[in-house]
Amino acid sequence: MEDLACTWTPQVIVEIINALAWPVVVLLIALRFRSSIADSVRNFLSRNSVSEVSATTTGISAKFVAAKQSSETKESMGTSSAALPESMTIEAIRDRHSKAVTELSEEIYEGVLTHLQALDLSSEEEREILAKEISLLQSAIQFSDINKVLFRSQFNLFSIMSENNNYISREGLQKHFDEIKKFVGDGFEGWDWVKYVSYPVSTGLLVDECGGYTLSKLGRSYLNFMSRNPQLIDDLAKL
Repeated sequence: MEDLACTWTPQVIVEIINALAWPVVVLLIALRFRSSIADSVRNFLSRNSVSEVSATTTGISAKFVAAKQSSETKESMGTSSAALPESMTIEAIRDRHSKAVTELSEEIYEGVLTHLQALDLSSEEEREILAKEISLLQSAIQFSDINKVLFRSQFNLFSIMSENNNYISREGLQKHFDEIKKFVGDGFEGWDWVKYVSYPVSTGLLVDECGGYTLSKLGRSYLNFMSRNPQLIDDLAKL
């Protein structure tokens, strides 16, 4: 009978360890992070729905569409780091600054102080220029929050309204939504025009009045901002 005994030489042991080392490491990493990965996937899928899955020679791809614009609204617009409540005391403001400070913010702060010293302004002029700068930054942050959630078709709707005295009737809005839904297809499955307009109304971009909707000061300002930054339009959700 042929002897099938294996001799465990040092060389054989080393080769086995080399062959198993990376697979074992990868497995341990996967086990270590599987909980956080699963949570991330569940969180992503809870915010999005799959409209199409396709298989190609390079792998499997999926097309996702925004499924919960209303929930995104609460998260992105409910609170803003740009907001400075009128009732906030100086102690609360200083506490907020101490908690939010970073190395970068300190570097920017020092740069602002240096710039102001170089301008050699009066105290009143300094307050004026800083207040104006803060107002522009707060507006930009708010517009950035809107861009995280707004659909491209909703932006197009605002543009149409701006050419019609900033107004659209309920019938006109419903017609607009029906045309978009027909074009998009499954992307707006389960949506109606009321749900479609709820985000712009709840965030103050549109005002419900006169049997239709009017672009608010925020809505008009947003359009103005986007017209000066047209590169941002293409980043809106493709719905």
